[in-house]
Amino acid sequence: MDGIPRQRWTHIIPPALVMYTVAFMDRVNIGFAAPGMAESFKASPTQVGAALGVFFLGYIILPIPAGYLGEHWSTKKWVTILLVGWAIAGACSGLAQTLTQVYFARFFLGLFEGGIWPAVIVLIGNWFPREERATANSLWEVSLPIAAMITAPLSGFLVPLVGWRGMLILESVPPLIWAFVWWKLVDDRPATAPWLSGAEKTYIQEKIRRERANFNPVPLSVAWKAMVHPNTLLLAAVYFLSIVGSYGLQLWAPTIIKALGVGYVRTGLLLAIPNFCAIWAMVGAARISDYFQKRKLVVSCVLLISAVGFVLMGISGTKVVWLTILFMTISTAGFFARQGPLWVIPQQVLPPGAVGLALSVINLIGNFGGSVGAWLMGYVKSTTHSFTAGYYTLAGGLLLSAVLVLFANETKPIRLEKSTLLVTETESANLK
Repeated sequence: MDGIPRQRWTHIIPPALVMYTVAFMDRVNIGFAAPGMAESFKASPTQVGAALGVFFLGYIILPIPAGYLGEHWSTKKWVTILLVGWAIAGACSGLAQTLTQVYFARFFLGLFEGGIWPAVIVLIGNWFPREERATANSLWEVSLPIAAMITAPLSGFLVPLVGWRGMLILESVPPLIWAFVWWKLVDDRPATAPWLSGAEKTYIQEKIRRERANFNPVPLSVAWKAMVHPNTLLLAAVYFLSIVGSYGLQLWAPTIIKALGVGYVRTGLLLAIPNFCAIWAMVGAARISDYFQKRKLVVSCVLLISAVGFVLMGISGTKVVWLTILFMTISTAGFFARQGPLWVIPQQVLPPGAVGLALSVINLIGNFGGSVGAWLMGYVKSTTHSFTAGYYTLAGGLLLSAVLVLFANETKPIRLEKSTLLVTETESANLK
């Protein structure tokens, strides 16, 4: 890599990072809107939990077509359309006059945002070779803790100033602005990027060609089998269980801290701490994963760490603010750190044409866990008047996730159809 320009790192990663930072704001700010929504609509914790979680019911609709469109059409065009759609849906969340209208607005917000992630993962796969991919994935997905770190203090400041409605409306403007920036900066592949040097273009295309030398691109009639392959479904279960834990905490974190007698502004500032630490955990786990090429072992370790954080929250009873933030930091850093290494696994074992569909299924099933986690914590709070049982339940899910990922295939090419998937030895020699 010495002497090869690195323009792809500055031209692809930052627009994707900012774009998904904007997207993730909508999953953080609703937690700050929740107390005001409960008061405005006289809603129970279970009803508020449903409002927090309905986002994910919409989210699960578009991942499969999004992965296919990203691989076979254009991530650039697709994401631009969705950015505009979720800006409108985000504003409608603040304009809602009934809890039912909140449900609908949040559902459509999830619908538009659900089409983003699989397409961008495919985009990253087109621009970054295998030995760089976990780091590239993590560098744009640090948008998740960055968004939480920014949105928590911002929302905590805005709610007392303009109310929960005004906060949701104001925070729906950034995706509309970023749609224009995204369109200007991003290209789908090195071959279509006018800003890319010839040396870097050759480097990327040659590295990726060699990676795919053992595969023939597969048609849709074969690619769909990747969606129901045991390895895909296993990774989907891993992601589902970890998402239950992550959103079970993330969406209720403002309520948990406020229940300790902390105001909105201070709550926002305190919740920036776990997310700041999660940024470094994500980058560190990705670098370790790329260095040792041990994806599933890294994922398992960080999920185990996250589970420990939840157990400590349950033991402590989260009655002391600084202890609560400390244990939240452990949990948050752990479940965010899984992101980069986890998503490299299907890209290493599936053929071109099938990767996008497999990623979409994993994302679809996994993000349904967001709805489950949000509802579960609300249900536990309503029935036990405490979050303690919820912490142990989430820890159990993360522990199971940490065990299951160890059974995933991360090295052996998956045969979807013998006659079309693997190239012959002669063809492989010719490619080289």
